[in-house]
Amino acid sequence: MRESAYIVNIKLEHAKERWPVKDSADEIRELVLSTGCGIKGEEICRLRKINPHSFVGEGKVEDLALKAKGSDVIIFSHDLSAVQQQNIEDTAGIKTIDRTQLILDVFARHAGSSEGKLQVELAQLNYLLPRLKGKGIMLSRLGGGIGTRGPGEKKLEIDRRRIRKRIEKLKEELGDVKKRRLSLRKKRKQNEIPLIALVGYTNAGKTTLLNTLTDSAQISSGSMFTTLDPVSRLYVLPGRQRIVFSDTVGFLNDLPHHLIDSFRATLEEINEADLILHVLDISHHLAAQRKDAVYSVLNDLGVHDKKIITVFNKIDKTEELDRDAVLFRNPDSVFISALRGIGIDSLIEKIKESFSFYESWLNVFVPDSKMSALEMLGEDNIIEKRSGPGGVYIRARVPLNIRENFCQKLKS
Repeated sequence: MRESAYIVNIKLEHAKERWPVKDSADEIRELVLSTGCGIKGEEICRLRKINPHSFVGEGKVEDLALKAKGSDVIIFSHDLSAVQQQNIEDTAGIKTIDRTQLILDVFARHAGSSEGKLQVELAQLNYLLPRLKGKGIMLSRLGGGIGTRGPGEKKLEIDRRRIRKRIEKLKEELGDVKKRRLSLRKKRKQNEIPLIALVGYTNAGKTTLLNTLTDSAQISSGSMFTTLDPVSRLYVLPGRQRIVFSDTVGFLNDLPHHLIDSFRATLEEINEADLILHVLDISHHLAAQRKDAVYSVLNDLGVHDKKIITVFNKIDKTEELDRDAVLFRNPDSVFISALRGIGIDSLIEKIKESFSFYESWLNVFVPDSKMSALEMLGEDNIIEKRSGPGGVYIRARVPLNIRENFCQKLKS
């Protein structure tokens, strides 16, 4: 039997929030459903100020205990301190988790690779460590149910010192992962293969786009954070330039900073990218706010100055869209439907334009009948020229646009 949750959506009266509380509530609901948990009830709780002991005040906690009776867990849309969480549980008699624990639960559900599991465990332990107060808050809350996936029963008796030791061990293992990634990046750069990172809000359609572009078969669904582990696929542009697309973990509004730190090994793919495709669900009514949320994470990662193409996805779901107005505000963008395959050619052309001056090696045999084509390369770009039967072998370093035109000339 699956668990049931009672959701408490917090609205701080004097706080400046970019999202309407109703939309924040919709997102929390979607996160809860992504864990497989049912929803028994929910409400919006408006607060003038935060109570340091119980967040919402003792009277409200007692009220919540009555409303949530029969539920297995109370979920707050706002992060709670260790004291607040414990006091609410003691008064209500119901397990209580906050937004960060909920996100970690979704992450744990979708972590498939050993790297993903390491990163989730690191994030969970970093979250739990400051919440341990002697024997007050035990890791027994990891025993089962929503907000408890991850490290599991084997960690029940771990104290602060052993948790810190485990965190250091996880960091070492992730450091090894980083070294392997560095080796792969070095090999890719030696082979002069540009990297394109797919970024975007969770459920924007990044994985669907990767599947469409590369005939891949990665699992995509309407659930949040379906892609947690990075996936890279090779693609060959017109002109024979090879590139790599890398799908990354989806972003979220106000993504906790320690989660970004825990997943930095994965997110470094974005730092190393030669081009970023920001996939945005244009059909969503909060598209503008979601765009801001993505750029907030990109700023945290220090990659805001990289070349970014905005890919407006799911245009098949929009009945009315003033494309000229959108393009005016977002000049370096393209409209697609990754699911329907609409606009993919335009996207590839946009990518090709971005790499038009990307230099790569050209090793080719030029027959005597096509010798005039060598003028396109320029003598300075030709590193080696060797005579052969019926023509010459050349090795040159040329911009991508020249390479493509040269290859077309040889074929004609």
